[in-house]
Amino acid sequence: MPDLTIWNKLTRREQRIVIKLFGGGSTHGDSLSETVNLRQLGLVTENGLTSVGLEVFVAAFKAQRDAQRELVV
Repeated sequence: MPDLTIWNKLTRREQRIVIKLFGGGSTHGDSLSETVNLRQLGLVTENGLTSVGLEVFVAAFKAQRDAQRELVV
């Protein structure tokens, strides 16, 4: 599983932007400073998530899913 370090270092608002982009949304209306930071990290471009951004999101999603499964068992 990829390292979650990048995801964990993002602010909650930056995480929400990545989640929104994964769902097909845009950065319209989001803070420019947060969007610029995500671009500098290589997670997003003007066209949406990069492959790195997608990998980071999927790793976070799987970690959350696995944590939920552990709670159920």
